Amino acid sequence: MNVPTLGTNPFSNIEQLVQQYMAIERQPIARLQAQKGEINAKISLYSELSDQLSSLQSKAEDLLEDDFFLQNSATSSDTSKLTATAGTSASAGTYEITITDLATAHRVASEQKTSDWTYTVAAGETHSFTISYGSTTFTIELEGGDTGQDYTLSDIRDAINAEAEEQGSEVYASVVDNTLIIEGELGASNAMSFEDVTGTVLQSLDVIDATGTIQHELQAASDAHFTVNGLSVTRSQNEDIDDVIEGVTLNLLAPTSEAVTLEVSRDTSAIMNGINDFISAFNDLMDYLNEQTQVDPTTYTRGALAGDSLVSFVKRQLINYVLQSVSGVSDDNPSSLSQIGITFDEDMHLTVSDSGTLNEYLSENPQAVADLFQLSDGVAQRIYDLLNPLTQSGGTIEEQKEVLQDQVESIDDRIERLEAMLQRREEQIRDELVSLQQALIAAVQQQAFMQSLLYGIGSISF
Repeated sequence: MNVPTLGTNPFSNIEQLVQQYMAIERQPIARLQAQKGEINAKISLYSELSDQLSSLQSKAEDLLEDDFFLQNSATSSDTSKLTATAGTSASAGTYEITITDLATAHRVASEQKTSDWTYTVAAGETHSFTISYGSTTFTIELEGGDTGQDYTLSDIRDAINAEAEEQGSEVYASVVDNTLIIEGELGASNAMSFEDVTGTVLQSLDVIDATGTIQHELQAASDAHFTVNGLSVTRSQNEDIDDVIEGVTLNLLAPTSEAVTLEVSRDTSAIMNGINDFISAFNDLMDYLNEQTQVDPTTYTRGALAGDSLVSFVKRQLINYVLQSVSGVSDDNPSSLSQIGITFDEDMHLTVSDSGTLNEYLSENPQAVADLFQLSDGVAQRIYDLLNPLTQSGGTIEEQKEVLQDQVESIDDRIERLEAMLQRREEQIRDELVSLQQALIAAVQQQAFMQSLLYGIGSISF
């Protein structure tokens, strides 16, 4: 007797069935994650765009410095003997400079002492001495304390240096070969004198005798002596001498055997470097914008910023601001960059197409070039004013990134809610399948029981 059966258990692998079902249910989350990835990519792109814009803005800002186009240079024919810098107030010229003597600092020494030498200050006593030069006097005190104190050469050195630093003095003490050396400030007027006020610290060191006379002078204080175009000059310093040639700071390094020539002129090289940096930053930005906004005519592949209205506006304005004339320039002065040799090439890259004209203006009429960049509607000022609202803290690009970041956070919230819902759904599906499996098993067991009864009845004979 043939009895039909329920067949193979379709619920034998519940977990596989659950995961297959949930893969379908999770498709909305996958779409949200893809959308989130696209938004994050655009946030990164806006950060990259901001960096590119900031680079050009920074170079434009350099050109807007008040004295940028008035920079001067000072060139020495022998930098081992003389160096100099020239400010914007310096006049072009040539100067013959001879250096006879450098300024020196007063330097005195103690007697050489043994390595274990000390000076003792008794308990409760204070021994002090003064160092004087020019209009300055400061006092060094050695304390005996409650039990007395022995002071080494190093201790006395440190006490001198600490007090000098506190007083803002350049007096400096050192210990060389068990000898205390005290050095003052440069210049003849800064010759030092010493006095033991209480105790005999300096006399014990043999820096001075009982009359205050210096015992070991290593170097006298003296001024620098030099000539500029035959005029004799004396100064108490060797460096940062800024009151001899107007707008020029001199640094005397060594006496000369012959005159050193100092050339002061317009620093066209530094100015050109700044203009070239601006041009390079402009071209780099335009290349970046073109790459990000291009549309391939064959494949119709679009750049990441293609169709972005903000980027299109910036591109258009940058080109216009370079091409437009500048108002407010003086009569007969150039009113556009093209008139000083800066133009677009065939690839729409800004370039110095006539360096001769530009250098001529920089040398002979730098203010004309400055006006083209620095006037209220000058090229550098226009570009700075265009880019600053975009790149500044809280500016347009930052606001746009915040909008996009809000979208990312909104998507994260939706994903989190969906994940929680799907987790409950997964548990529900699993429970339902387990129930179906248990029902099926019960049915199979009942079928088996019925079959056994049927087969048993069929085997009984009468």
